[in-house]
Amino acid sequence: MKYLRNVKTIVIDTDIIGIVYCSARQIKDLKFDMEDKSLSVVEHLAELRRRIFFILISVAVTSGAAYAFIDRILMFVIKAGNIESLVFINPTEAFFVIIKLSILAGLIASMPFILYQVWKYVGVALKKNERKYIIYFGPVSYVLFLIGASFAFKGVLPLGIKFLLSFSKENITPMITLSAYIGFLGKMVTAFGLMFELPLVVLFLSKIGVVQPQTLKKGRKYAVVAIFILAAFLTPPDVISQVMLAVPVLIMYEISIWICVVVTRKRERALGIDDQAVSEAGA
Repeated sequence: MKYLRNVKTIVIDTDIIGIVYCSARQIKDLKFDMEDKSLSVVEHLAELRRRIFFILISVAVTSGAAYAFIDRILMFVIKAGNIESLVFINPTEAFFVIIKLSILAGLIASMPFILYQVWKYVGVALKKNERKYIIYFGPVSYVLFLIGASFAFKGVLPLGIKFLLSFSKENITPMITLSAYIGFLGKMVTAFGLMFELPLVVLFLSKIGVVQPQTLKKGRKYAVVAIFILAAFLTPPDVISQVMLAVPVLIMYEISIWICVVVTRKRERALGIDDQAVSEAGA
């Protein structure tokens, strides 16, 4: 009887394990079904609010850390523009500029996490097989942002400052305020960092079949005008900064067309579709 009792216990335990296993599989399948299910507008807004909250927390943490080294950061950015000294004409100007510079440094430091949250939010609207691209695009987007920001910081900023200061005369003495310089720096770094993301964005849209090479080629003349208008809006009001932003973006737009051609050709071949139209677009 004791042996039979043990056998019954083993059978019952086995049934429980089977039930738990089946329930786990159902939950897992349900999870995937929920991931593939399209969200409503309210759910998208809730997801957006959640991602923004995480971004604000990360920026607050990194900005607080940057404030601890604000003296070194300030000396570093002043030296980058080849400026001997800056002035402030308002009692509160220096305080608010230091806060602004801390936030700017915090934004750059937390950019990997910010881009991760952006790609995760974009991934909600993607299919399961399309979400795999986010793993690669997250780090690459940060590298492109750093390349653009470094190009602005090391190349465009000194040339832009030198060009603008060349208009000084004997009776016109340049006195750059701290607020104006940090604002100039912030605009340049942000604009170049974001605009250098163009090839990656086109690559991603090509991967999921949203952008076609024919569309980019037909819209080239409109893109040239839009890029120069956007460069004029994002950069300070001088020709040097505008051209130095617009020209690299135009080059990247051409690179993006060829990226789109290659990616679209591979995607069409994988789907077993004739890619003659794609080949003609790249010709």
